[in-house]
Amino acid sequence: MQNEIICYCSNVSKEKILEAIANGAKSLQDIRNMTGACTLGKCKELSPTKKCCSANIIKILNENTIA
Repeated sequence: MQNEIICYCSNVSKEKILEAIANGAKSLQDIRNMTGACTLGKCKELSPTKKCCSANIIKILNENTIA
């Protein structure tokens, strides 16, 4: 699902992360810089899983980039 929220603290969807990858993002830091995801440190409070979103972002990166 493209509109699935990945980063709850910054309200960043999977679609936005995929757009950042399409625009050249190759690392978690690139995703942070381009989308604001994983920058506020409140995912543990706001996410339904009570976990940081960085692992999910890295998984999306790995699935959608060529090493």
